Amino acid sequence: MSRNSLLALTAGTAGALLLGYCIYYDRKRRSDPNYKKKVHERRQKTNPLPFVCDYRGESTSDDTFELNDHEVVQHYFQNEIKMAEDLFRQAKLDAGLVHLANAIMVCAQPVALLEAMKVALPDRIFNLLLTKLPDLQLPNPLGETTGVDLALD
Repeated sequence: MSRNSLLALTAGTAGALLLGYCIYYDRKRRSDPNYKKKVHERRQKTNPLPFVCDYRGESTSDDTFELNDHEVVQHYFQNEIKMAEDLFRQAKLDAGLVHLANAIMVCAQPVALLEAMKVALPDRIFNLLLTKLPDLQLPNPLGETTGVDLALD
């Protein structure tokens, strides 16, 4: 056996042992009965959910936003708009209105957003939003203004 083939065989064996080691401990870790709970808690700590309202207007999260992080606020804003659109397609108007109200709550320019919604939404839905908006707006746990200018596209 030449030196190169012996070196290749040794490297292949070491790689196979490392791969087997990783698979063994991954399987052992995932077989833990509390694995899903631990993963969920770790994700909640690293990526806390913003303050949201459920369809009854009640708080579903005690966590608050990181308002200085433009990407987090923008992602939340866009997610709330998408969820509202999906709920409107499913004819769940009340739940969709709550998500629109959540988007308005974090928007730095709520008047401009309402003007855009007036053009984009059917009159019936927009009027429902205007009548429900005072009921859905909770005391803003995020501060007075977000200071983040959100894109309306």
